[in-house]
Amino acid sequence: MSATKKKATGAHFTPPELARHVAKRLADLIASIEGPIRVLDPACGDGNLLRAMAEVLPKKIQRRVTLIGIENDDASFTALTSGTNQFGACAADLIKGDFLEFFEDGDLFGAPQELAPVDVIVANPPYVRTQVLGAKRSKDLANRFGLSGRVDLYQAFLVAMAKRLRPGGILGVITSNRFLTTKGGMATRRFLRANFELIEIVDLGDTKLFEAAVLPALVFARKCRKTPLAKPHPKFVRIYEYRDCDASCAESAQSVLDCLDSSTSGLFQTNGITYRVARGELSIPNDDTRSWTMLTDYEGRFIARLDAVSKCRLGDVAKVRVGIKTTADDVYVRRDWHTLPDALRSEEKYLRPLLSQENAAKWRPRDSDDCQKRVLYTHEVVEGCRRAIAFDKSSPTWQYLLAHKEKLESRKYVIDAGRSWYEIWVPQDPSAWNRPKIVFPDISPEPRFFLDRKGHIVDGNCYWITTYDPLDEDLLLLILGVANSSLMTRYHDLAFQNKLYSQRRRHLTQYVVEYPLPDRRIPASIEIVELARQLSAGTTTRDDQLSLELRLDGLVPLAFGIDSSEFTDMKG
Repeated sequence: MSATKKKATGAHFTPPELARHVAKRLADLIASIEGPIRVLDPACGDGNLLRAMAEVLPKKIQRRVTLIGIENDDASFTALTSGTNQFGACAADLIKGDFLEFFEDGDLFGAPQELAPVDVIVANPPYVRTQVLGAKRSKDLANRFGLSGRVDLYQAFLVAMAKRLRPGGILGVITSNRFLTTKGGMATRRFLRANFELIEIVDLGDTKLFEAAVLPALVFARKCRKTPLAKPHPKFVRIYEYRDCDASCAESAQSVLDCLDSSTSGLFQTNGITYRVARGELSIPNDDTRSWTMLTDYEGRFIARLDAVSKCRLGDVAKVRVGIKTTADDVYVRRDWHTLPDALRSEEKYLRPLLSQENAAKWRPRDSDDCQKRVLYTHEVVEGCRRAIAFDKSSPTWQYLLAHKEKLESRKYVIDAGRSWYEIWVPQDPSAWNRPKIVFPDISPEPRFFLDRKGHIVDGNCYWITTYDPLDEDLLLLILGVANSSLMTRYHDLAFQNKLYSQRRRHLTQYVVEYPLPDRRIPASIEIVELARQLSAGTTTRDDQLSLELRLDGLVPLAFGIDSSEFTDMKG
């Protein structure tokens, strides 16, 4: 399947090894089911999950099992039905069609195909986000399946699967792990908590077990029975690549899945890569806006202790915002403004230097090219209110905008919102740019918080922090020192668990506002401020910078009342 088709359909076939791992976990749960057993894969592709189920089930159970596969893609369905004796002693019912299209008038599988409730669903449903589905398709899915917010195709599958599963039936699904920790995952967390007894969640992290861009997770659950039972705490397993240790301390494993098959937590090495496996009980909050974090007892105590000794959260004393979003960067953002003809070269007063991911580094921005990106910024503040600048109609700036009017007017959402066609879509607060601020990229393998005192604009691939008291630069420097520390990186990883591939982290507003801050009056905090001031000034040598960073890294735990040696233990 081409990359374009995969993106459009969300179809990423389950590798046989992973399919077998999922099937083995389900087999133990299936063994307790009496009588005939109906197992459904609603988007079965070429049948890897169904074949794996047949392989792992004992013969005496296979004879009671009917495997039901539904697939809409012609080529995949042909591959699915071309094999012989591929399902062992299991009966097979293979259906050509779209699982979601059977959902009519609130009842699944009316016409044209009738299907009774099933006992088990095993699935790797397609994962297609709103912007790929398109507004019309997203709205249709939202209406039919009771979805809200940013709709993803897998959410519709989850609702439809729940309706087709009998009470007490078992679900084993492969999906993105984003639902665990993001604001956008709130609806999925709410749906799972309301309709299922969760048994186990496996965060497969950055193991690259299959080629989908999202990080996968396995969810094993039982549909709530008509007579509710006490819901036990579900188990969790979490596995991520681990680079902060000597590989000699890791246990050898033949594959990533062998690491998961082990019943213990710890470090495992396979194919030259070290992984950290953590196991424990998942505590699910009643508030669905809160993330589901997978913490061992030791990690939970670390987070609880840091929260307890903090003076406040970053969001209590500062505002965190994303940068501007022009939605037409090729018009508004350029390096070559100086090369344009005089008649189209915007006046300098409207061109503002732009800080982007390429400028991001610890403490201070990285030196950029001689021709730094500059943005044609279309907003100002008049009498305390933000408004679009009324450009002189004879000015080069206006002539430049007119030259791109067709493209800018194609942004229908700008005009529909009652805005002028030439406006930047998200300009943020023009009056705040000149305040001292901390800037940081949204995605980075390490913290790269830096100070800007020059009034630059911040690009939409970065975020920025200003204190509620714009004159309190010492507070801003304390935030800078804490945010760049090893302690806060450890806290971020455990509290938010949002790593991407290649050890990259997401530093979103919803996470950064939750950073704990120490009492700023104690000596350790005062020294952190002074060190951050030196590091952000740009006057230190490389050796001096490393020495200051080492000193600051040791002070941050002390500011929270944690001994440095104790934090060293916590990092393991």
